[in-house]
Amino acid sequence: MLVYLLAAVPAAAQGFGAFVSPGPLAQDHADIEGLTQCVECHEPGTGITAERCTKCHERVGEQLETGKGFHHDKNACASCHPDHRGRDAALTDLTALEEFDHSVTGFPLEGGHADAECEDCHEEEGSFTGLDPTCHTCHRDEEPHGVDEGRTDQLLACENCHGPEEWSPPVFARGRFDHTDPDQVDYVLSGAHEPVDCVDCHVDALFVPTASDACTDCHQSKHRADAFDARCEDCHEIVDNWRVRGFDHTLTGFLLEGRHEDVSCGECHGSRRTDPVPHATCEDCHTDVHSAQFVPRTCDTCHDIFVEDFRLPDFDHGTTEFPLRGAHVEVVCADCHGPLPDSTFADLPHADCDDCHEDNHDGQFEPTACAMCHDDAAGDWRVSDFDHARTDFPLTGEHVDVACESCHPGEQWQVPYDTCAACHTEHPHGDLATPSCETCHTTAAFVPPRFDHEETAFSLAPQHQEVACIDCHDMESFTEVDDTCATCHERPKGHFDGACDTCHGGTDWFPADLGDQDHAVTGFPLEGSHDRIACEDCHPAGQRRSSAQQNCVSCHIDDDIHRGMLSTSCSDCHEPTTWMRSRFRHQWTGWPLRGAHRLAACQDCHAVGYIGTPTDCRACHQVEAPLDVPSHQSSFFPMCDSCHRPFTWDVVRAVH
Repeated sequence: MLVYLLAAVPAAAQGFGAFVSPGPLAQDHADIEGLTQCVECHEPGTGITAERCTKCHERVGEQLETGKGFHHDKNACASCHPDHRGRDAALTDLTALEEFDHSVTGFPLEGGHADAECEDCHEEEGSFTGLDPTCHTCHRDEEPHGVDEGRTDQLLACENCHGPEEWSPPVFARGRFDHTDPDQVDYVLSGAHEPVDCVDCHVDALFVPTASDACTDCHQSKHRADAFDARCEDCHEIVDNWRVRGFDHTLTGFLLEGRHEDVSCGECHGSRRTDPVPHATCEDCHTDVHSAQFVPRTCDTCHDIFVEDFRLPDFDHGTTEFPLRGAHVEVVCADCHGPLPDSTFADLPHADCDDCHEDNHDGQFEPTACAMCHDDAAGDWRVSDFDHARTDFPLTGEHVDVACESCHPGEQWQVPYDTCAACHTEHPHGDLATPSCETCHTTAAFVPPRFDHEETAFSLAPQHQEVACIDCHDMESFTEVDDTCATCHERPKGHFDGACDTCHGGTDWFPADLGDQDHAVTGFPLEGSHDRIACEDCHPAGQRRSSAQQNCVSCHIDDDIHRGMLSTSCSDCHEPTTWMRSRFRHQWTGWPLRGAHRLAACQDCHAVGYIGTPTDCRACHQVEAPLDVPSHQSSFFPMCDSCHRPFTWDVVRAVH
């Protein structure tokens, strides 16, 4: 292999710098050219030092500091990298030598590396430092162990198994690579796995990834694929013969307990103990002695696996549709179900007592419901303190003390009781063709009745609630009653002749209230201002509403600005909706307003009243007549209208 030695090249002086500089710097150092930057490389009084160089060349500084690498002991940088030889001069001038001791780099060339060319490893031109000495730096493409797929710390250290002298086959030693150390491997070898050769599991030297989640990744199961869904290690131990110790049957989904706990494996599994055995129901192993009477119910509904021979010593009959009570508790099973093995347990008739017992009542009760009267708690099925509420006719009120024979003569227990008349033939209300006594009367007290009058067309609320029935009804007749008010009540003289309930209601008859009716029903509709006043303004408290009069002066006599001089018929001139606009016409008085009189206010002429107002002109206009007019001094002066007219007052008509 050729190794190069640096050689110095003379520098030429260039201008003024030649007095202090041996020559121009190389192109790589051109940025520190100049007299002021010499100290970047030169230390005053000492010259070029490694400390100044490593400020820029940090990789060389690391090698000097750690003592590793090509430059680990080379402090005289200028001896190999001379400068000031011109811009085109190279800082590294390599000259071929016969030998170069590569061991000084910390990586001696041994085995197959001894014949390698420099460029085989140092591919970057002009760069010979900074290479990672680990094998996979150069041999990654040759990596056969799949290190990129899993744990790499140990597999990347090729020297653990390989050497440069003999790369293949590997020189493997367990001391270098411990498969029992969980820090080095994902699958720790133990038991029967420890002496296994590497190639038995890692075919073609592929170490990662290697499937190891299940035993079947390496071992072929001897069991049928559908026989077990558990893992191999759940049953087998990692020993030489993979024997099974203390197999946990709960892993199969069928817990062995009770009488099943002592059963040998062969009794259920036979010679092929790994084959699946049906076990969904007891009948898969046991014969159904009840001939499928209880289908779809299961055996464990009645039988217990913890009882020897699965006997049934204490069956709880309360779990059936017929719990045993009273005298039934002491009855032997065979008396109802028949002797074994022909016993009938399921669908045994028990709806009626006569399914087992003889009916002594000659079919009076259909369907037979003996429990209505008899108590099965009594051994002789006596009837004691019979609760009549069990029937459709509970005894209440006066019926409680009635003797049974009064209604059930000769043990006739089925008697009609749909109506009171079935027993009570006395009926005082002759006009009720279909009497229903309970509508009005109760068994607690037949008098007074509790009839709800609200169910009729005539409500008693509120005035009639305290009225006795006899006040309106004849005891012989309840339906033929006229429900108009006048039937019972006398209308006051001069009273409103409409229906009483139009105005009267509430808790009292007085004062009356129109309710939902309009005031127009009284003959006096409320119009104009009348529609906004309170009832009491016209109908004072303590007086009958009918006492109010319809003429205006009955309420407004104090408001009459005419002081009664224009009669009491206010409506002749005024209307309630437009009171201030009068319908009065002055021509009705015999003295029509003409000319300027039409513009005069009423009080201009009627200052003191309306009756007796003079109609001659002088009565109002005498003070306005000028006395210096000769005509006014004649005998015609009092008769103004002899010369003047209302429309043309100032145009005097001469009178001869």
